[in-house]
Amino acid sequence: MTSIGELRRRTIGKLTRPSYSIHSKDMILLNDNANLFGVNPAVDEVAKEFDFSRLWAYPSENSDGLRARIASQFSISPEEVIIGNGSDDILDITSRCFLDPGDAMCSPSPTFGMYKFYARLNLGRVCEKILLEDFSLDPDPILQEKAKLNAICQPNNPTANLFDRSAVKKILAGADGVTILDEAYGDFCGSNMLSDAMNSERTIDIRTFSKAYGLAGLRVGFAISRKDVVHELRRVRTPFGVNSFSEAVAMKAIEDKAWVNEVLAKVKSEAAYLKPRLEKLGFKVYPTSCNFLLCKSPVPGSDLVGALKTEGVAIRDCNMFPLLENHVRITLAPRPMLDVLLDKLEKLTLGGK
Repeated sequence: MTSIGELRRRTIGKLTRPSYSIHSKDMILLNDNANLFGVNPAVDEVAKEFDFSRLWAYPSENSDGLRARIASQFSISPEEVIIGNGSDDILDITSRCFLDPGDAMCSPSPTFGMYKFYARLNLGRVCEKILLEDFSLDPDPILQEKAKLNAICQPNNPTANLFDRSAVKKILAGADGVTILDEAYGDFCGSNMLSDAMNSERTIDIRTFSKAYGLAGLRVGFAISRKDVVHELRRVRTPFGVNSFSEAVAMKAIEDKAWVNEVLAKVKSEAAYLKPRLEKLGFKVYPTSCNFLLCKSPVPGSDLVGALKTEGVAIRDCNMFPLLENHVRITLAPRPMLDVLLDKLEKLTLGGK
């Protein structure tokens, strides 16, 4: 009998999906950039009024209520909004929509690994252009590639920096193909390039409720683009992509910015607390525009990540990225979590000797 491996599509034989989650209630999870500052109050508020007896019914096919709410918030048309089951869903939809087999997807590197995952899954060819040594973005090598699809994370994960706006605008204006502008972390630094995206004919501005809004477990993301682009994306989007409860919570959360603003202030405060203490332990800590710190470890980074995991603390190993040998990424979190991390690091690094 033919094995399941032999039946698998040949084009995904070498494809490996990145894994980010560690499922342990006892582990301090400083590895996946989730919002660790509590549950968004929109969850409880919606749960008190939500008609759970209607869960037998399919949700809105295109999440029309949420599309309308987002359109109102950004002063655009609902026809310029598409909703996804997390922003990853939007990345998949975009690759599925625009990449023919062998078409190039170009992005800087290091950056979010899911861009190239979805490009390869959808039979695209990945082309990465290494950032400059200071992690700044040179737009020319990306434009010279003339790729069918480009992806820019602004600010960038895992380097935590905000690219020069003019460099990003040059890509948006000059790209031959479609450009993904991923602003998942924009809330943490006040960056907003939506007007630049909408001035471009083929830019897809992707946002998420997983970071500043603290709703990663409900999986809601969205993108804003011109109507004709959204129309093409909707052709390949799975209907009923977001469940009814998640949509209702997202609609409530986007209206109430008070809790999000409190989170943003806490993130900045904890970054200021953690940075000098890491430096005292021998880490090189880079400036951040996100809810995490990128650091160069004074000891081998992969070993440090493994040792911390055995101590009940998870941080992200960045050793597989270009320019980031022995670098780690640490999600900013409430003070007690950071103090546990620092206590463990003091014992494990050269700074603790």
